[in-house]
Amino acid sequence: MTTVHPCTLLVIDPCPDTQAQILDHVQGRDFSVITAADPRAALSTIDLTAPDIVITDAFLPEGHGLMLAKTLRARQDGCPVIVLTRQPSNAAAVEALRAGAVDYLQKPIGVEELAHALQRARQATRANIAHLPGLQHCEYRLTIDSNPSHVPGIVSWLIKTTAGSLSEVQRLHLRGTLSELLFNAIEHGNLEIFYQEKSRAILDNRYDELLAQRLSTPRLKDRTVAITVRYDGPAQTLEYRIADQGKGFKWQGLLNRTDADTNHREANGRGIFLARSLFPNLTYNVAGNEACIKVPLGWNVPSKRDLFWRGP
Repeated sequence: MTTVHPCTLLVIDPCPDTQAQILDHVQGRDFSVITAADPRAALSTIDLTAPDIVITDAFLPEGHGLMLAKTLRARQDGCPVIVLTRQPSNAAAVEALRAGAVDYLQKPIGVEELAHALQRARQATRANIAHLPGLQHCEYRLTIDSNPSHVPGIVSWLIKTTAGSLSEVQRLHLRGTLSELLFNAIEHGNLEIFYQEKSRAILDNRYDELLAQRLSTPRLKDRTVAITVRYDGPAQTLEYRIADQGKGFKWQGLLNRTDADTNHREANGRGIFLARSLFPNLTYNVAGNEACIKVPLGWNVPSKRDLFWRGP
């Protein structure tokens, strides 16, 4: 029997009636719908949820919706965008397609036209590894530099490509954990920025200066982080390994710490505590410069106390 996997749909439109119309149409069709009224709110939502499909108003005459389509194509390659336009012209359609949209619809939206557009968009979404029939094993290997600003894009790609079969909340938890582990690997591992040192720099508004100094240090600037993702079909698990080129740290005590005791010179103890709360199987190698988590594809949603993630 073929399993239909839920699809996260982000609707960006200032009109509540349009939002309600789309929501009403997709009910019972395996869509999880998120709405945003403007591009600024949409970009925050996109980074957080990594939607499978985006429907956006063109926001004419300013064209903000078209600009959003271009931005999304750069930040979330593979996420199809459907543009809504009020202008019944070929020029509007061509402009939307040139901006990176896979389809366009004229307002008011026809139910049949919307259904066909969503079907085409679904066919255009990049297949997730857990959705490929017959796949037994798969492995991705990535090597990234030590610039922390690249972490959000890398995590979005990982979530989109490897974790699409998880629920929205599960992807949120995985996103927070991968972000925390990558920031730790880069800042504390490769760049040797200790927790208290980072905290002081942030309070003094000189974190960017500290980061630039470490990235220009010959001994540190060429260090990389290796990310390995393994999919095991028979076991229905995903394994994520993140390895830096730093000296490692004494992780044994940190994994057993409570929330009340997280101040540590070598690593962000609270971040590791939160990661372990969501993924109790979090482990490190002996040296402490490689972290590993395993994600069961039948993973149960953690309790409500774990739903609020604090960034690094």
